[in-house]
Amino acid sequence: MAPRLSFCPFSLALFAGLAVCSVSSLRRRRRRSSADDGDATFRVVFVLGGPGAGKGTQCDLLRERLGWSHLSAGDLLRAERRKAGSELAEVINSNIAAGRIVPSEITCSLIHAAMVELRASEGRTRFLIDGFPRSEGN
Repeated sequence: MAPRLSFCPFSLALFAGLAVCSVSSLRRRRRRSSADDGDATFRVVFVLGGPGAGKGTQCDLLRERLGWSHLSAGDLLRAERRKAGSELAEVINSNIAAGRIVPSEITCSLIHAAMVELRASEGRTRFLIDGFPRSEGN
């Protein structure tokens, strides 16, 4: 027997509605825009939802269908923690050990660095950011 999953109906409907509206809007913009995405500006969509809501799944679908790059704040933080000699790794580890959210300045710097790197190496300028912001203060 398969395990039964339960979701808050309101959250699920809100998430699905936001995803549909975002995809529709992006497709309209894509059709209207004849400009090349190679300019210096970034297009960013923040994908919001609770744990297990399907943010990663939706990002994978949008990445496949629209060609956007998917950046996960959690993945970027974990990668930085593994870097030898990283000054940020110490701050990230101490916050996590204390049960605190990593300061948004650190997360923003990691996201921005990843975006700049993908633009330089692959010409990417459109990004789906998953797992950020992590609190109302961001």
